[in-house]
Amino acid sequence: MSVLHFDKHSNTFLIGIGENLYQYSNNQTTFLTKCGEYLDIPAPEQEIKENKRAPRAEGNAYITGVASCEECVAVISNNKIVETFNRQFQKQASVVAMKRPTSVQVTNKNVVISDKSGDAYSYDLSLANQKYLLGHVSVVMDTVMTPDHNFLITCDRDEKIRISHFPNCYNIEAYLLAHQEYVLKILLLSPNTLLSVGGDQNLLLWDLTSKTLLQTVSSTKGDFTSVTYTSPYLITCNLSHVTVYKLTNNTLAQVSELTLDHGIVSLAASDSHVVVLTRKVPSTKLELYQFSEGVMSSLGEIEGEFDLSKCVETPLPEKIKTGRTAGFAGYFERKRKRIEEEALKEETRQVKLNS
Repeated sequence: MSVLHFDKHSNTFLIGIGENLYQYSNNQTTFLTKCGEYLDIPAPEQEIKENKRAPRAEGNAYITGVASCEECVAVISNNKIVETFNRQFQKQASVVAMKRPTSVQVTNKNVVISDKSGDAYSYDLSLANQKYLLGHVSVVMDTVMTPDHNFLITCDRDEKIRISHFPNCYNIEAYLLAHQEYVLKILLLSPNTLLSVGGDQNLLLWDLTSKTLLQTVSSTKGDFTSVTYTSPYLITCNLSHVTVYKLTNNTLAQVSELTLDHGIVSLAASDSHVVVLTRKVPSTKLELYQFSEGVMSSLGEIEGEFDLSKCVETPLPEKIKTGRTAGFAGYFERKRKRIEEEALKEETRQVKLNS
């Protein structure tokens, strides 16, 4: 597994390969820290067993998500560990999530994670004071916070995008419903413009003020596998094919195309460069591209003391329309009832606090 993240606060690329986090800047790759280790004293074995909060077997950790803000960097790993680091990449805190995290967001006050059971939680930056935020009836694929931190937007495997008031996420602002398959990723292109990437091979552009669909861009190259945004350019990839779009007046227009000789695992972009992780068994490469006026030009491979053999492609979710079988009705009904109960408890608690 690998994660690429452009940290605009330090103007560097953060690269997660296996359990190790690296930083790339000015043609230099620096090892930062090892992730997925739990610093706090473990709970008694029986307590861990009863709460089902034990991290997975030691040595199985790899980074699955990175987020950054002015104050810190937050990292999630496949063994349920959530960690925060200061700007010198000294570990500040770590906690074991209830379920395997699927996405992470961080502000100057909160860390927000979603998990494979469809729930989302918030913590303070010390990873204390866990608060249940919301639940979907399927896996939450991605989350994004609006710049004013008033809304949390989530998407799931069942075609839905949900806009919730933050931190009182039981108060739902709207649903955005137009995808026909899972929603893989959501990106804010501006404070009022949202992009969603679907398993139906469509990019959807949304107006968050009116909650309306602005544009649909369909792929002719197959499923979208990765996407990143550096204003005003959106960079998408479908296996080994890269397409760059420019956002002008809330409309996406294609600017350039590029076909690589390796499949693209992930990519991240700054205003001037794009880092791309490519894989063609048995070869894995970390490549750097110059980025100017929406056009990518190769600058060669990025060198470093990292083990690219630890880069494993994450398969795309199974498609609902073509691959999911019957038999989930009971699970969905139990999940729906639990979500309603959690929301009612939170609403009751808020009423008591305000009375």
